[in-house]
Amino acid sequence: MKIAVCISNNKIKIKHAILDKFTNKIFKDNYNWGRKFADYLDKYNIDYDFINIDKNDWLEEIEKYDIVLWKPAFMGPQSSQHFRSKVYFIQHIMKKRIYPNYESVWHFDNKISQSYFFKYKKINAPKTFATFDYNEAMAKLEDFNYPLIFKESNGAGSSGVKLVKSYKQLVKIVNNKFIYHNIISRILKSNLFDRFGEIYLQEFLENNKADLRINIIGNKYATGFWRKNRSNDFRASGSGNIDYETEIPENIIRYCWQISRDNNFDSMAYDVLFRDNQFFIIEMSYGYADSAVYNSAGYYELDGEGNIIEFNKGRYWPQELWVKWLIQNETII
Repeated sequence: MKIAVCISNNKIKIKHAILDKFTNKIFKDNYNWGRKFADYLDKYNIDYDFINIDKNDWLEEIEKYDIVLWKPAFMGPQSSQHFRSKVYFIQHIMKKRIYPNYESVWHFDNKISQSYFFKYKKINAPKTFATFDYNEAMAKLEDFNYPLIFKESNGAGSSGVKLVKSYKQLVKIVNNKFIYHNIISRILKSNLFDRFGEIYLQEFLENNKADLRINIIGNKYATGFWRKNRSNDFRASGSGNIDYETEIPENIIRYCWQISRDNNFDSMAYDVLFRDNQFFIIEMSYGYADSAVYNSAGYYELDGEGNIIEFNKGRYWPQELWVKWLIQNETII
């Protein structure tokens, strides 16, 4: 089997004496995940080639390979759309195996899509409200229990996440999203704001001083840690204040493993909050900061039922676990 490791988001190079010095400080090589994939393919004596999947000839290049490994460095509405569409094309049109697969990424950087998944699959998740209809949004405002959480559908590290404490505050948000942004875009003849408004609201789970991050890779490996809230804030994501010491509940690892197994995910990070004795999945993402996983105490190896076989102590990059999953799944070795 021929394996391609994709490189994307190459450093921008400008042939200009002054601008080149300026851009060198801003634009850096984004080979992190791809280079680490290569390191561990080397470790397990597996041949591969690098390809630049951002270039015009990516189709011709991908055609030469059976398996594709690709984890882009950036996220955002445009880059995520580009990433998801190519993953779909490689998997479903070209009929090649790509890691992560489309099942893992179709809802990436789209909290509204994740809410559809949670609801349909009956996942333990907070109550949500998502609408693209202004009239429905306004009609429902008085029915909500405040405070609640407003979230932009895309974004990471708690960006675009607000605690809405009152009906009046939410009216302002709804009007901004559906009316004022639309008017501004029309006046400026700009795409600065999407004229197609949306509102995504989530039940507020109070008294959580941290959230729990569970990473499941394939159906074989898991890592976990706690992320403490920012100072005087309800948000944990992006705080950088990570607790690797507090015990990780095995039943939550098993629950997240089951979601990944049942839905054929290659990689998924689950964010978990609590109320009383219940736990809730609030978001998920195939991608995550690899350094946070590396700094944990090790990883769990799981059996065919999601039970822990053993805990492997030490520092491990998630890229190695992805490669180990690929080896197991493709029976390469």
